[in-house]
Amino acid sequence: MYFYIFDPGKDKEVKYFERIQGRLLNLLAEHHIEGETYRVTSIRTVELLAQQAIGLEARTIIVVGSDSTLNRTINTLVRSKADITVGFISLDPDSRLGQIFGISPDIGESVKTLAGRLVTPLDLGEINEHYFLSKVELGENQFPQLEPGLFGLASMRKFMKLAPFEVNLSLDDLYKVSSEVFGAQIINCRNNQGCRVKLGDPTDKLLDILLLNKLSASQIIRYRRELATGCLDNVPGSTIMHAKKVDVLGPRKLPLSIEGQVYTKAPATITVAKQQIKMIVGKGRQF
Repeated sequence: MYFYIFDPGKDKEVKYFERIQGRLLNLLAEHHIEGETYRVTSIRTVELLAQQAIGLEARTIIVVGSDSTLNRTINTLVRSKADITVGFISLDPDSRLGQIFGISPDIGESVKTLAGRLVTPLDLGEINEHYFLSKVELGENQFPQLEPGLFGLASMRKFMKLAPFEVNLSLDDLYKVSSEVFGAQIINCRNNQGCRVKLGDPTDKLLDILLLNKLSASQIIRYRRELATGCLDNVPGSTIMHAKKVDVLGPRKLPLSIEGQVYTKAPATITVAKQQIKMIVGKGRQF
């Protein structure tokens, strides 16, 4: 049985969903993957609907929403030890997870991918009993996005406010790393589009650790586009390591964020979770 969770959160997602909802339901019927459909409300949360799907013994949950909706659904399934396959239709054309998993922003192509049912078990990262698909970013530096056209003064000011910070890590309890960095990522999977190195294979049982050493003001300006995309490995002075377990030892209260949201602060432990999630992926997946 297919169980659909519809969660258009932002205003633009609501408008898009209302425009394509009828076509989406028709496409699901055409491909014989229709099922129970529920829309998230203030009372009927993503977590409650995922629990409802478990109670109904659903075989597959399809998340129609944002990357956040997908992460919340997966956390509920993993904590409940539910053996349910997950599919994804993003309502955000810039979805990072959609790009990683080869899920097209085109609604017709997305439905074809779901119907093809190419299922792959994926690793999850775990941090303080929270599970994540993508990556953890260390520190307070949030690299601003570049606006189209000329590099504006406002963006320049945001970049110049970024500052290096200290990180102290322990990898697999074998060796320690202490460095002053400009950026630090612990990656389970990521969107590699435009990046020099292919990182974040969620099937290899490893986390990729990416550290970017301290930059001068001129280097920040020169490599602003690389910083804005999150491809820190494109900047000279980056270091890449691999581990199954990363202890972020300090400094104390160093923020640890996932998709821009701070989940905890150092000290903390990030590992490859024992549990995996079965995910429907497309042929254009990045791993």
